[in-house]
Amino acid sequence: WCISRQLWWGHRIPAYFVSKDASEKFKVKSEELVVEEAKELALEALKKKTGCQELTLDDIDQDPDVLDTWFSSWLWPFETLGWPEKTKDLDYYYPTCDLVTAQDIIFFWVARMMMAGIHFMKKPPFKNIVIHGIVRAADGSKMSKSKGNSLDPLELIEQYSADALRFSIALITSLECDTKVNKEKFEIGRNFTTKIWNAAKFIEMNRGVTASSYDVATCTSDERHILFACNKAAEKMDALLEAYRIQDGALAIYDFIWTDICDWYLEYTKDAPDKGRAFAVLNEVFWKALRMLHPYMPFVTEEVAHQLGYLTDGETIMRQAYPTGYTDAEKAAWGLTDDVYDFVNAKREAITALRALRAEYKVTPATFVKVTIAKTTTGASGGPAPLPEDEIPSLKKAMRAESVDFVAAGADLAMPSKITKFGTVYLSLEGLVDKAAESKRIAGELAKLAGFIKSSEAKLANKAFVDHAPAAIVDEAKRKLAENKEKVAQLEKLAKLFA
Repeated sequence: WCISRQLWWGHRIPAYFVSKDASEKFKVKSEELVVEEAKELALEALKKKTGCQELTLDDIDQDPDVLDTWFSSWLWPFETLGWPEKTKDLDYYYPTCDLVTAQDIIFFWVARMMMAGIHFMKKPPFKNIVIHGIVRAADGSKMSKSKGNSLDPLELIEQYSADALRFSIALITSLECDTKVNKEKFEIGRNFTTKIWNAAKFIEMNRGVTASSYDVATCTSDERHILFACNKAAEKMDALLEAYRIQDGALAIYDFIWTDICDWYLEYTKDAPDKGRAFAVLNEVFWKALRMLHPYMPFVTEEVAHQLGYLTDGETIMRQAYPTGYTDAEKAAWGLTDDVYDFVNAKREAITALRALRAEYKVTPATFVKVTIAKTTTGASGGPAPLPEDEIPSLKKAMRAESVDFVAAGADLAMPSKITKFGTVYLSLEGLVDKAAESKRIAGELAKLAGFIKSSEAKLANKAFVDHAPAAIVDEAKRKLAENKEKVAQLEKLAKLFA
């Protein structure tokens, strides 16, 4: 590695030589040089080396180069704090806790800072070293001004915003490997920012609806679910950031805000049985979500917190307590249990399945449908476990259903269906589809499946294949055959409806 560079800052090389004018005056070689700690010492050394005792300090020059940047940088942790003087800053800030860096300079800088700190300060400059991957150009090459393949952060901020840039980088950069990046990847952060703004606007528009206080013990399952989801998010974020899993933390808060709050709970509040309580819960979890998100998106969270009244003038989100989970006593008193959390997740899965059936059979969202659910759990009488009365209205609204009937698991219904943890969801197509067209579609599907089944049966009947193919391959072939036969059975039931 080159010992010097032509930089304007740094530690100047302690190499001295006779100036050009002095070499001509005293007839000595100008290329003669010495390395000394001070100019006075260099003068004596040059007098001895050249044999010219008439040389003065004005007759010698110092090399204009500085020692290579890596040499200068290894002293950085303590030199910037006033070393070698014993300053207050040096006493307070050295050593620090964390160093965050990429793997490409571990030897050039990180190892040297460690060695210099131990040698000069008698203790390492930092306790933890967090090593992350390198953000590379889209083709995998390292970004470089000379190559012209680097992205200008100022342009990205102008196009996407500072928070969008910051969050996107955190979300796509892992600790384990390098990341290829192009401008399109910053759409993630911009879209997320837009989602947060829209949620904030919705809360602002309904500010007058929010109750000043509420009794958690009276909350519905959806309200308990979002409180429990917030609790899980806070605990997860705390653990991830403690372990320096920056990317995983970004994904965790992204999922909580986008999916749990925006996709589901905001929709629930529009038709909640007690809107005041529903919005009070929303305000509580959204304020906690903003604080969890703040390290990733400082500007948006600060602005939204003030606009929604979570902070007063003179306050800043930076000084607010980072959210923690509820205590075990609070969760027990409020009914924030895994059972409630899993129940609502299963209910949402059923709603999503019904929407998928609508799309598959081209039933418009505006059309109210008849839904039947074969529950996987049973009640005391052996029939389907009854759904709490307060769950029926919200379930019907979410499914856009004129009726939702429950039957025991295993019911043989000639309707298109999807299996979920909540139960098997059936969509009645009576009066909703073109029978002739649907009959033709089903016939085509059956013909296609018949070909797949014939091919699979022939393969499994081949003793050479069964005996010599890896067990996993054989098992997969058996699974696909069983799955296709099940599809045929379902389609044959449907075909009877359109005959």
